Amino acid sequence: MADKSKVEQLVGWVDERTGVKALADEAMNEPIRGGARWAYVFGSALLFLFAVQVATGIAMTLYYVPTADHAHASVAYIQKVVPGGALLRGIHHYASSAMVILAVVHLAQTFLYGAYKQKRELVWVIGVVMLLLVLGFGFTGYLLTWDQAAYFGTKVGTSIAGEIPVVGPIQQKIMLGGTELSTVTLSRFFTTHVFLLPLLLALLAGLHVALFRKAGPAGPYHNKDDKKVDRFFPKQVFFDSVAMLVVFVTLVYLAMTMPAELGPVADPSSDYLARPPWYFMPLFQLLKWFPGSWAIIPTAVLPAVVFGALFLLPFLDRKAERNPFKRPIASLVLLLTIGGAVGLIFLAKHQDRNNPEFAEKLKKQDEEAQAFFKTPFEPQLIGATAAMTGASGAGEVAAAPAAYMESCADCHGANGQGEADLGPPVIGLAAKPKRTAEDLLKIMEDARAYDLKKPMPASFPDISEADKKAIVEWMLKLK
Repeated sequence: MADKSKVEQLVGWVDERTGVKALADEAMNEPIRGGARWAYVFGSALLFLFAVQVATGIAMTLYYVPTADHAHASVAYIQKVVPGGALLRGIHHYASSAMVILAVVHLAQTFLYGAYKQKRELVWVIGVVMLLLVLGFGFTGYLLTWDQAAYFGTKVGTSIAGEIPVVGPIQQKIMLGGTELSTVTLSRFFTTHVFLLPLLLALLAGLHVALFRKAGPAGPYHNKDDKKVDRFFPKQVFFDSVAMLVVFVTLVYLAMTMPAELGPVADPSSDYLARPPWYFMPLFQLLKWFPGSWAIIPTAVLPAVVFGALFLLPFLDRKAERNPFKRPIASLVLLLTIGGAVGLIFLAKHQDRNNPEFAEKLKKQDEEAQAFFKTPFEPQLIGATAAMTGASGAGEVAAAPAAYMESCADCHGANGQGEADLGPPVIGLAAKPKRTAEDLLKIMEDARAYDLKKPMPASFPDISEADKKAIVEWMLKLK
């Protein structure tokens, strides 16, 4: 009894200084016009998913290294070595898609119910901004694995952003931190994904909830149950809790049965066939129909029209009618928009499956990704790192040969990690595709014969055959 009294005294002490009891009572006793409903769980489920993303993201940053030469290895370490790391990453991976789905569903439901009316204009506008931030999470987080799919998918995405007139080139340069994807790009995407976007989303979510509470729930779109009023606790709390539990169990199930994919480390010199995440697939498909200068339509005009209409909707539609069946044009536009986006996703997948060249290439890439995924993690020190630590054990690589440091390091990096705008990394060059020592020697002599995207200069430095062989032997050990 004494312990309980001390707890009560502590709660009372905190309450006197914060007013937490009054805030909790106000939240739990919020009136819900028309009564508690399962249809109202989407907002709470989205907040729950955001909390899951923050928690799992923080846990992964304890191991993640946002540099071009270590990002992929650190993700592989989380996936293959860290206890529970695969589950943690899987939950984070699937929760990102779940946030996009639920954000669209929540927005569509608000649109159909006409809940953006009756002094809820700012609630709606902030919700649209939050949807943009959720898509931003997907775009910036996609690169962080630094595997083939992430690297080339982001390269395509930033190239598309660069096609926008006037602001495009500047926007692309800011995103990349130069003209090519590099450690600077990765650092910018990491900072945006881990610090800037979560802070903005948390602030907007708080403002969204505050404005919603100020305006009050819209209630049902018909008047049949308008006089019925439930309190948030206990019925709606129960509905929301069940929804959160279902979402979490689903995430755990997906993470355990279909682990988040991770392919081989990015190789800028490869001819990887890039495909965007599913939620950007509609724009990818539209780009096929608007080539060249017409690409501005799906990349700039269409998104500007769609989101511009969403922003202005509550200010343009001032009618009191909320029933979706009495607003047939609005309901039809919503159904056509969502149905069209889903149809474009399936059409893009269908065309890939039925194009012999694409299908074979994508199948091969998928097999390579699965093979890497099943390979045990191999801890390894690279080049100069091993020399600095004096390491010489299994799985560790000696310092780069002197000839490499004199003739190659300026472009390919002292550790073989590559340098932005100069030369690609040589780490893993022997593995993708499988290359022998003879292949690497031929590349050093005539890189253009291999159709590399960025062949070495024709005036290659004069290196002795013995030094070339030493460099090749060193490169074969890099992973």
